Amino acid sequence: MATQLLLTFLSLVTIFLCHWLLRNKHSPVYQWPFLGMLPGLLFSFYNSTLHDLHTRALRRTGGTFLLKGPSFINADFMVTCDPANINHIFNKNAANYEKGRDFKAIMEALGDGIFNVDGESWKFQRKLLHSLLNNPEFECHAMHILTEKTRSTLLPILDRAELVDLQDVFKRFMFDNMCLLVLGFDPQYLPVEYEGGRLPENACGEAFDELEDVATYRHMVPICVWRLQNRLRIGMEWKFIRGSRTIDQFLYGRIEMKKQEFATKHYVGNDEQTKNKTDLLTQFLVMKDEDGRCDGKIIDKTSDKFLRDSMFTLLVAGRDTISAGLTWLIWCVANHPTVEKRILEEIRQVIAARPPEQVNGDEGGFLRSNELNKLVYLHATVCETLRLYPPVPYEHKCAVESDVLPSGHTVCKEERILFYIYAIARMEDIWGKDCMEFKPERWISERGTILHVPSYKFMTFLAGARTCLGKTMSFMQIKSMASALLWKYKFELTDNNPSARTTVGMVLYMKDGLKARVSRRDH
Repeated sequence: MATQLLLTFLSLVTIFLCHWLLRNKHSPVYQWPFLGMLPGLLFSFYNSTLHDLHTRALRRTGGTFLLKGPSFINADFMVTCDPANINHIFNKNAANYEKGRDFKAIMEALGDGIFNVDGESWKFQRKLLHSLLNNPEFECHAMHILTEKTRSTLLPILDRAELVDLQDVFKRFMFDNMCLLVLGFDPQYLPVEYEGGRLPENACGEAFDELEDVATYRHMVPICVWRLQNRLRIGMEWKFIRGSRTIDQFLYGRIEMKKQEFATKHYVGNDEQTKNKTDLLTQFLVMKDEDGRCDGKIIDKTSDKFLRDSMFTLLVAGRDTISAGLTWLIWCVANHPTVEKRILEEIRQVIAARPPEQVNGDEGGFLRSNELNKLVYLHATVCETLRLYPPVPYEHKCAVESDVLPSGHTVCKEERILFYIYAIARMEDIWGKDCMEFKPERWISERGTILHVPSYKFMTFLAGARTCLGKTMSFMQIKSMASALLWKYKFELTDNNPSARTTVGMVLYMKDGLKARVSRRDH
């Protein structure tokens, strides 16, 4: 009797295992009993291979697959990089897709900032920020701050430091630059007296990195798991609690100081000395526009909470887009000498076209906006860098009602969708058989102009109504810094590995930094 029971049990186990193996034969990511694909995702998360795992899975499935979470909770994701699906969701049927409450919970640190809201609140903030960021005077002001900060801090540091981690330097530099632009305050996260070696710690800058790590972790594990950890104040959630406290102290402190400054100086909203020519926090406080409404309640744009959420969102967006993009650009150019040669020749031609009295050998790399627009090959290089290494590797939305995607996949009501921007560039049916190659030439037409690529194929700055408001400014800032740095310095990478490891966070940085030897060019 016991032998028969044992044989029956072993037969059932064998049948179960065979069924399990057959089920995984065509599964894009290995599925475990009850746990779904979660173990594989966590392994790739800690092994820094998460983006490659999703890319392989999307190639195998034609660009869209259902990522299965544990069977006992609702943790499934539809993952896609199909341009037709992206165009459908962001343009043709955009009203049916929003950020959703799960995304807002995951990105809790952003509060009610524009990245985290839908509906009337999003419309109000979009209109408000559009009037500020796309104002020509403000764009000139932002470029002036960037140029002066580069001249006073970044260049002197690179003049002195022979060996430096450029990624760390760029992150710190852009944090300082964005604090100046957004808050009117320079925290000097990158000290001007730095001469190489280990950079000093900065609690606020490090809190930004910790909150981004936590957001990535929350994307990976079920909501009930990280909420329990948050309540117990353990694991990654302890980082969130600690980082949020640091950020709040910093931002609320700056907001209070700015309001006290206003109380003593009596700023006037219509004063041309303050309008469009000062930090964004000041402009929020002096704007005469009416407050918005959300769910019948008035949105007070001068309340501490609204200012905190808005300023934090702007700091995150500005710091990470430029610093990550510039890091990858320097790495790509350093690994492709012919690209570097063409960029330098293009800059040389623009400088040579200047009137003699405007040519200054020491500052030749600082180009004006009209000169930056002439750098077609550099612009193509920036596009190609951002195609292969988008600063934000994925985007998240939620379906309001059920829908059928162009790929034929059914999206259920409240189902979450992950758009894998990193994988789009690595699909042969989207970018051709040379999709993995770094080729700025793919962006240049036969007439020598930049080719237009639809945002659902080049999604670095998102698509549709959610297209990044700072897209033009980001291109100008990256080109301004890249032209100045490449014109003045030669960067020799200490690691010649052509396939650098990426981080798996919400922002795509280099896993091991970008260490390079810096030397002055002799023009």
